Amino acid sequence: MLVLALLFLAIWSETSIDRDLSASLGDFLFDVNAFIWVLFAIDLAIRVVLAKSSWRFLVHHPLDVLAVTVPMLRPLKVLTVFSSGGGILTRRGALRTGQAVLASAAVVVWVAAVTVHNFEIGFPGASITSFGGALWWAMTTITTVGYGDLVPVTTGGRIVGAGLMVVGTAIFGLVTAWVAAWFVRLTAAQDSAEEDATLAKNAAEIRRLSRQVENLEEKIDQLLDAPEGEAR
Repeated sequence: MLVLALLFLAIWSETSIDRDLSASLGDFLFDVNAFIWVLFAIDLAIRVVLAKSSWRFLVHHPLDVLAVTVPMLRPLKVLTVFSSGGGILTRRGALRTGQAVLASAAVVVWVAAVTVHNFEIGFPGASITSFGGALWWAMTTITTVGYGDLVPVTTGGRIVGAGLMVVGTAIFGLVTAWVAAWFVRLTAAQDSAEEDATLAKNAAEIRRLSRQVENLEEKIDQLLDAPEGEAR
């Protein structure tokens, strides 16, 4: 499902960005994405049937439901499959929480950029006139920077922008927490390394002093055991 979700995202992005696709190629890619969507729907139906509580499953998996029922939100299926796949990768040690958050942020930025591009291109008075501009707008919006040089003017584009700002606040809050935790772990590791080095140095000094004490004891024993004349 992860591969299918990524393929769906790639095809959707290509057909949305490249407006010069031939009719035959466009129809073929549309059919492929339609087939993938059917597989998404079948997957959701099977999981709903197998769940102990169907309604609870639907409530706790809103992205899965929206990705199947709302055409505009289908690309977000990548996030749902990615999150479930991320758990497997994490258990294998190949993917950590911070990396998963950053990857999710990248997917959200890409989906928002393509969606806004679809809404804004060709609309009178639009300032977002290329995919590069849409990608720049998505990056500045999700980070809550908002330079204001590019703004959506369509209703759909503004809805995407509002959602992106909300998601951006949540995601970058997680990113900030992850970075802070990483610095804490790094500082703790450095302190631990310095402490280990100090302990090792102290242990070496103790061994050196112990050898000196042993040498002095040997010399004292030799002096005590020597005849009186030799000791003098």
